[in-house]
Amino acid sequence: MASPFTDRPPSTWVARNELAFALRDAYPVSPGHTLVIPFREVATWFEATIEEQMALLALVNVVKRQLDEELRPDGYNVGFNAGLAAGQTVMHLHVHVIPRFTGDVPDPRGGVRHVIPGKGNYLAASPLATGGTADPFLAHVLPLFDSASRVSLVAAFVQDSGLTLLLDAVHALLARGGTVRLVTGDYLAITQVAALERLLSWTVLFPAFEARMVETARLTPPGTAFHPKSWLFEGPGVAVGFVGSSNISRSALAGGIEWNLRTDRALAPEAWTRLTAAFDALWTAATPLTAAWLAEYERRARLESRPLPPGEEVAEPLPPVPLPHTLQREGLEALKKTRKDGRGRALVVMATGLGKTWLAAFDLAQMCRELGRFPRTLFVAHRAEILEQAARTFTRIARDLGEAPRLSWCAGSGDDLSGQLVFASVQKLALADGLERLAAEHFDYVVVDEVHHAAAASYRRILNSLDTDFLLGLTATPDRADEADVLGFFDDNVPY
Repeated sequence: MASPFTDRPPSTWVARNELAFALRDAYPVSPGHTLVIPFREVATWFEATIEEQMALLALVNVVKRQLDEELRPDGYNVGFNAGLAAGQTVMHLHVHVIPRFTGDVPDPRGGVRHVIPGKGNYLAASPLATGGTADPFLAHVLPLFDSASRVSLVAAFVQDSGLTLLLDAVHALLARGGTVRLVTGDYLAITQVAALERLLSWTVLFPAFEARMVETARLTPPGTAFHPKSWLFEGPGVAVGFVGSSNISRSALAGGIEWNLRTDRALAPEAWTRLTAAFDALWTAATPLTAAWLAEYERRARLESRPLPPGEEVAEPLPPVPLPHTLQREGLEALKKTRKDGRGRALVVMATGLGKTWLAAFDLAQMCRELGRFPRTLFVAHRAEILEQAARTFTRIARDLGEAPRLSWCAGSGDDLSGQLVFASVQKLALADGLERLAAEHFDYVVVDEVHHAAAASYRRILNSLDTDFLLGLTATPDRADEADVLGFFDDNVPY
């Protein structure tokens, strides 16, 4: 049967790119309900090429911006059906972008889980979370992040995979003015260096996030096992804690058999008081996580590596570095050529969602091979979330190269431009002191993200103060309404 979407004239489209188009759903479930569809008639997401998938995701972002401006919804459901068993009735892939509004249903919690009636509301309080795929611990704690204003966590071990699962919840809590305190430990060096690097970035970029370390060498007797796990959530109308077996790892949160017992202050005030007092005592005795502490921990973990005792938790492997997709490979070739041609500045334009940060990280690896050493690198952005993502991406690339560059931050509470791999905020660099110190530093490679803002005075001051062998600007939108000359900052060189 022919796709009904192909009969819709272009005049009905609300957005398009080379591989996909978007139009309003003929039977909307909410105002603004939009479908994002590939031009090629493939049945499901899984038959689409990676380029088509990227194009679809890029259009989802475009549609979201349109709806934000037009309807100002309070949230979104975004997804697709794949196959008859999943309810797909039109066998031409289409991604739903559904605006959601406060009050459009009595209780929206559970979101897309409501595709199976009766399974949506996983939020009903249960005194025991038993883990596994039937009762994952993550389903118990994420709603509490949403309602709490103060979160206190103890995890004997922290894995980067677990932090990935908590990322959005932590960011949302901090963005609305909440606070997070996290205590972990160095017992048997199971806590991953990559996880501590991410925690350190959060402490630098977000003043309301704090992390401390329990050093087992300072316990009595030295080397005492450190195994506590607790999750405390406090806020208006909520005072809930869990104590049990879940550390911060993907297995412990998303599928492992982990038992965690819930306590509510209203139901068990004595247990709650003892739990919060125990956390406060642990917090007071713990050591703040700093770059120096992390460097020493990494050294010890490498030198003292030994088999773990039976039953101890092993580190979950970090995901492999992805391979560049087609557009990124083309961009890398263009950047390699532009340097070979003697150009010292370049602007790359790629649509949102196509992986500009990864492109820059892949190019860092490319420069490493060109130079025969790790390039001293500065990454500049105006938002903490971008800097955090870039730090994680660039350190993954560095590890893949067998390198361990020293990171430093000139953002948030950080004020250090001396690292081999430096992440800096526009706001901090543009200050008089920041510009003076920036001018005294030389970098092999500088990346400035969202450089369409470069016409702003702060960006101009930074670009004029840089001493670098190669400057890469990244943007999705180089053309400005005020006709400011962004290209001029890059010698009119747009290799890709």
